[in-house]
Amino acid sequence: MTDPARRPLVSIIVPAYDEAPNVTGTVALFHEIRRSQPDVDFEIVLIDDGSTDNTADLFIAALGEDDVARVASFSRNFGSHAGLSAGFALCRGDCAITLSADLQEPIDVIDRFLEEWRAGHDIVWAIRATRSVPKGIANKLALKFNDFFAKHADLPSTFPKEGPSQMLVGRPVLDVVNAMPELNRNILALVAWSGFRQTTVAFEQKPRLANDSKWTTSKKIKLVFDSFVEFSAMPVMLMLVLGTLFTAVGLLVALVMLVIALVTLSAPSTLGLIIAAVLFVGGVQIGCVGMIGQYVYRAGDDARKRPLYVTRSVRDINSPASSAPSASFDMEALANLNGSRTAAGRS
Repeated sequence: MTDPARRPLVSIIVPAYDEAPNVTGTVALFHEIRRSQPDVDFEIVLIDDGSTDNTADLFIAALGEDDVARVASFSRNFGSHAGLSAGFALCRGDCAITLSADLQEPIDVIDRFLEEWRAGHDIVWAIRATRSVPKGIANKLALKFNDFFAKHADLPSTFPKEGPSQMLVGRPVLDVVNAMPELNRNILALVAWSGFRQTTVAFEQKPRLANDSKWTTSKKIKLVFDSFVEFSAMPVMLMLVLGTLFTAVGLLVALVMLVIALVTLSAPSTLGLIIAAVLFVGGVQIGCVGMIGQYVYRAGDDARKRPLYVTRSVRDINSPASSAPSASFDMEALANLNGSRTAAGRS
């Protein structure tokens, strides 16, 4: 896991978008984490995802004198999965733990994360035993999607069907995921796909203390498509089955109508039925072409090789006493790995 001659370094990764009201609480939680694990060194990596409320500056101002932090600021909002990807690339720890900036995870999750990591697990998933918003159609749809995706995606059976909320990722997994070039990504699925030893812990999710969630409906819908396109052939197989089924039905209807016409010596008078059938089959065809288009669009996106995110600056506050040998920070290597563009050199 780590060199026994040195203390392990654990990176806390926090993506943030307009989270100024939660900055003080995030730093306070980081201090509480440090006090709860005196035999571990910690750094906090804040990814400011294009905030307009000075989240990054307020976060730095709230840090203590001996806090070790790395603060990356995006040139615009690129989304939480891009933020987590940047955190993975920038962190220096032997493992990384993701947390939300809205302070919905209790401190004891960290203890259980590290306990499982010390037991030899490279990936530890945190699932919500109780959600902060347990009712509503959006919550039900999320649960249904997570269960359906876990069953039909090309992922290990250890991927939680409830849908993971946060995760601990060991250094070997970080290195693997950092080498993956997908632009339209579900980073949770990328971590799961890598394999390694995985386990799960449960926690009681706390309600948000300030601001509304930035996880909009449009972002959720995009994640659904990204997840299935990147990790499942099920939609394409479904189109093949539907196409075969409707072709057979069309041939059968044509045959039946021909037999009726021959027997009665009259032309069929089911114009409305024919029009309905044509519209229905045409709709299925258009839907299938649209689904294929989702795959083609994402393949084209990756072929263009645009950066996953653009980093405006990276600021270091103090340096860790120890870091994983393979996790040394190199801005040029980061640009080559993730395609990020930055105005800052080494900080």
